[in-house]
Amino acid sequence: MSLPAGQGSRASGLRAFVAVAVAILAVVGAISCVLGFVRSVRDVREFSAEIGDCVAGETAEDARIVTCEDPAARRRVVDSEIRPSPVTEEVLNEACSGSPAADDVFWKTFESGQVLILCLETLRP
Repeated sequence: MSLPAGQGSRASGLRAFVAVAVAILAVVGAISCVLGFVRSVRDVREFSAEIGDCVAGETAEDARIVTCEDPAARRRVVDSEIRPSPVTEEVLNEACSGSPAADDVFWKTFESGQVLILCLETLRP
């Protein structure tokens, strides 16, 4: 069966559009998967921790600085640095590699796009 004049070019144009749309979705999906492990906290206005400070909370949403004597304190900051976003697992490992006492890492993304990386030592499980 032959297509009426002009129908073949419409079908090939539609196929090309669909192929481009699928390719774009695949790229976006791949980027989302690669960066999926990076926690990004929105609307963070202030969070500053210095070496020696203690942190309570188990998630980025409930993390807060407390005194080290506070029973809620679970980890102590042994190193910290600020880097540009995005942060990858490789960047996190590199940031804390010079801190042998660090057995955990925490990061927060600020509205500015900067990421605070805290290398943490566990005080209490």
